[in-house]
Amino acid sequence: MRNRWIKFGCFLTGYNYDIMKTSSEASAKAVKKYTSAILIVCLIWGFIGYNFANKYMHLETGGSIIGGLVMVFIIIQIEKQIILNVGKNKWGNFFRLSIAIIMAFLGSIIIDQMIFKDDIELKKEGELIERVNRALPGKIKEVNEEITRLDSLISYKNNERTILIAEVTEKPIIKFPGYETIIRPGKTNKIFIDSSGNTTTREIDTLYKERKYTSTSRANPKAELIPTIDNQIKDLAIKRDVYSLKKLDIRADLEAKFRSKVGFLDEINTMISILEDSPPAFVVWLLFFLFLFSLELFVVVGKWGKNTETDYDIAIMHQRDVRIKAIKQLTEKE
Repeated sequence: MRNRWIKFGCFLTGYNYDIMKTSSEASAKAVKKYTSAILIVCLIWGFIGYNFANKYMHLETGGSIIGGLVMVFIIIQIEKQIILNVGKNKWGNFFRLSIAIIMAFLGSIIIDQMIFKDDIELKKEGELIERVNRALPGKIKEVNEEITRLDSLISYKNNERTILIAEVTEKPIIKFPGYETIIRPGKTNKIFIDSSGNTTTREIDTLYKERKYTSTSRANPKAELIPTIDNQIKDLAIKRDVYSLKKLDIRADLEAKFRSKVGFLDEINTMISILEDSPPAFVVWLLFFLFLFSLELFVVVGKWGKNTETDYDIAIMHQRDVRIKAIKQLTEKE
């Protein structure tokens, strides 16, 4: 069981297990210490990553789990940057300290948003009312303008309908002129001139065309437009009623719209407002910040504190020095 735990620790920290087997108990304890520190940080940030992906990225359970695992992977790689450094690296420590401050700040905000969830909801209710009150006049104006436009169309169509009814009432029947062509056979005289200039008259067959004028009566075609206009007026009246009802539900629709969108920045602003108004809330946030900040520095302090160098580290540095010396000797011979 001990070897399995050390193997797992070497996997997390990047240590070479073959070298660790020949190292002292102090090196094994160092690996266990780093492993415990990494696991604590990974558990916390896996939880934060899961909730962030679920709440603000609107991912399902599977996607949120992947988000948490990605965060865990990132944390392990960050910790390895410190653990696997050979020798002292002040810039690496400074960089890790900066990351620790940023991660502790973000982590404390996300965790406090869960702790102060009810307080945030109460605060957001007040802000929601203010946002609705600001947006309400504009929405009401849009609906009123649409109702006015529909009223104008309905009035125009009613006038058009009244004019058509008057025309149809005045002239319900309209006469259309027409004619009929009658063709009948007959005889006619035609003069022929021969080559000598003599003329003769002959009777030939011909056709006579006669045009007989008539008129037809039919119902006024404009009467067929009246049902169409009635349907148009009916559709416009239905739309107007819909907008009239919508006017009553504008406030409820705006509230539902604003509630459906959970913004990370909005909740941060709400959280900052709560911290500014409530000293106890600020103290709780500060405690979580310091807690996470301390966790982030576990590995840094364990790696670069006094008397933290183990025989594993000395063996790694010795191998490095021997390898460098051998390469220099080969270079000089060449």
